[in-house]
Amino acid sequence: MAVAIPIMMVAGAAISAYGAMQQSKAQAEAATYNARLSDQQAQMSLDQAGAEAATLRRQTEQRQGSLLAGYGAAGVTADGSPTDVLRMSVESASLDEQNVLYRGRVKATGYGNESVLNRMGAKTATEAGYFGAASSLLTGAGRAGSSYVSASRGTPITGVAVPQ
Repeated sequence: MAVAIPIMMVAGAAISAYGAMQQSKAQAEAATYNARLSDQQAQMSLDQAGAEAATLRRQTEQRQGSLLAGYGAAGVTADGSPTDVLRMSVESASLDEQNVLYRGRVKATGYGNESVLNRMGAKTATEAGYFGAASSLLTGAGRAGSSYVSASRGTPITGVAVPQ
């Protein structure tokens, strides 16, 4: 009987260590999955901003074409105020396009930061699993060793009922 109790303690510690590793593995996999999602969302933000900027560019070109056609139909020359109006329209459209692209980059940066944090979380979960498993094994081994020594000396084992 003296040997059975320490063996059961070691087995319990091993099961506890395995549980700690499985839990950390699940947490790491979830964090890694979330990191991949964040990477995808970052790329989608950039793609959406590019598409929106392209749409703005096409709309600007259409407006400029309409302005030029209107000037031509009215017999207005390209000198003076009409040129200034076209230049301001182009500058305004360019600024709008840059703002759309900037917002897309800011959003993508946020997702990128989230991805980094998730990857760090995955690494931390894995490390915590190793430490938890090692702690369970060492604690279990220590208790098993103490129980074995106590049982070998005929000293009552604390917390364990030994039949007499």
